[in-house]
Amino acid sequence: MTFLKILYGPYEAYGVIKHRFQKVRGLYNCLTNMGYEIEIIEVNLINRLTIEIYNRAIFSCDIRNLMFNLDCEDDVVCQKAVSAVQEANARMAAEINIPKYTSIDKGKRHINELKDLKLTQDLLSQADLFFEHPHRWSAN
Repeated sequence: MTFLKILYGPYEAYGVIKHRFQKVRGLYNCLTNMGYEIEIIEVNLINRLTIEIYNRAIFSCDIRNLMFNLDCEDDVVCQKAVSAVQEANARMAAEINIPKYTSIDKGKRHINELKDLKLTQDLLSQADLFFEHPHRWSAN
């Protein structure tokens, strides 16, 4: 189950600018039926719809391009958004993106690297001063 955020802004209809969920309803129903968990967020970006997965924007469009209260099958922009969500989810959940080590193994490796690490003090000679001047410098 993947968690999505749908951020949508207000748009103008009949001289009134406000947030209207009806434009997003078809997209919401389609993605919910596919098993995605969705959070709907109203933002103050006029005419903007953005879909995020793992806090990355994967689809963005003008909300006025979505059809009013239509199912996903009848709306071309909604179908493009769904295909973008499916592709992004497949790419982000790919096996090459999943780390092959556990946190315990990484911790042991990191401790061994720190144990073998040489500090700058280890590389310097044991002499405290390389040169000592016999008397203090004066301004005269």
